[in-house]
Amino acid sequence: MSDSTSRITGNEAPAPSPAVGVPASSAPRASADPFSRTSYAKSLNRGYGDAMGRGLELAMTLVFMVAIGRLADFVFGTYPICTIVFSILGFAGITVKLFFGYDLEMRKHEENAIWNRKSESA
Repeated sequence: MSDSTSRITGNEAPAPSPAVGVPASSAPRASADPFSRTSYAKSLNRGYGDAMGRGLELAMTLVFMVAIGRLADFVFGTYPICTIVFSILGFAGITVKLFFGYDLEMRKHEENAIWNRKSESA
């Protein structure tokens, strides 16, 4: 069975923006084309990169803090206590860091939002 949706009118990919292949000096300085494949791909890939970076940061912080806790337990002879304390501190620290990073990113996004723009006719 084949999917015939690709042959239905109106299901085509958007045409590339007219600025593609035009030197930057002669390209108009208008806002970004929302249907531009290159800007969409760049923002999508940046989003994947940010998410992978945050996930890796979360995992490596927990691994590092558990390793420090295990080492402290080995030195002091208190096996589960330092491992638990350091893992909780690591998780709490990375959670706070990710929360504040998200909050800062959303504030920047809100500053550029259309409802926060000043009107030009004022």
